[in-house]
Amino acid sequence: MVKTVVIVGAGFTGLPTAHKLLIYTAPKVTEKLKVILVSPNSHFYWNLAAVRGVIPGAIPDEQLFFPIADAFSRYPSENFEFVLGKADRLVLENNTVLVAVNDGSTREIVFDQLVIASGSTIRGDLPFKPLGTHENTVNALHLLQKEILNAASITIAGAGATGVETAGEIAAAYGNKKEITLICAGDKVLHTSDVLPSVSQTVENDLKKLGVKAIYNTKVETSTKESSGQTKLVLSSGESLTTDLYLPLFGIQLNTGWLPPNILDEAGNVQLDSNMRVKGATNVWGIGDVGNLEPKQVTSTDAQIIDLAENLDCVLTGRESQVKEHKIADKKMIFITLGKSYATGQISWWKVWGWLVAYIKGRKIFVDSAPSYVSGKELRHKPM
Repeated sequence: MVKTVVIVGAGFTGLPTAHKLLIYTAPKVTEKLKVILVSPNSHFYWNLAAVRGVIPGAIPDEQLFFPIADAFSRYPSENFEFVLGKADRLVLENNTVLVAVNDGSTREIVFDQLVIASGSTIRGDLPFKPLGTHENTVNALHLLQKEILNAASITIAGAGATGVETAGEIAAAYGNKKEITLICAGDKVLHTSDVLPSVSQTVENDLKKLGVKAIYNTKVETSTKESSGQTKLVLSSGESLTTDLYLPLFGIQLNTGWLPPNILDEAGNVQLDSNMRVKGATNVWGIGDVGNLEPKQVTSTDAQIIDLAENLDCVLTGRESQVKEHKIADKKMIFITLGKSYATGQISWWKVWGWLVAYIKGRKIFVDSAPSYVSGKELRHKPM
């Protein structure tokens, strides 16, 4: 009898989890293992490089997008199936996922084990993460590239990693040809307790060198598109400003609307136990942004993938008692690049040399490692 594992989401966690099950677990399952990967997007989006990819001509599409079907072509059809569609509803009592297939049909998929890896999106349908289909994402990316090219003024709200890197990348690419404003909710950029003050200060100094204007202790209250094509922003300070292009890069929106409310917390996160199982379920698991176990950072994904794949291996090969707890990352790792020359970062409570971060990340933003990741040859920092 075939054991079916359904993985909803083919992003940075779902896709490599599928590879690991097919490479290591499938040969050990006596009955036969079938992995079904569900995604509305036909291509994997290496959105780690989106902060530079939004700049016209900076990174070719073929270095950002990779066909998912090609990445799994080496596996037998009896072990793997790729369903191009969006998960619409989970029926826990029937172990069934309802999928709105991209061709307009609806499919019911019954599972023995389910992995929820549906990820998140950025506010305002900005293409810093996948936007449904591949065509939707690419079209949105090309549109934003044109808007950035044509804008004389660009205002970015959100001084987390995505916001500061986007501001820095645009400033590095265009110099003083564009007026770039970064709106920060706190009194500094990267305003979280686990970021070293020296790292925040270095980023602020580099942004200033690049000509980026920062506004602190301020939030955008409302944004209104005007007939001129510009956007009027009303700020929490009571002031307003008008900008050619507004990019709201604060926070994310979880893709968990298809899930039963009783497995979600108030913020929409999937409630997981320490083994990465959905609380109250025995055969449903969560990984990546959807989960509530640790911060939603790509630096955490390698460990999550390894632990989840091992736990699924235990369950599928009759070793349920060996399922183990996922160890939460106990040290901060962040690399910030602002173009190819300015960079800084930290590992745990140590500040990393800027030149080293620029060499490791700033040159290519890891696009050179994307093909191996997508094809299942290696994780980001560990072997597959």
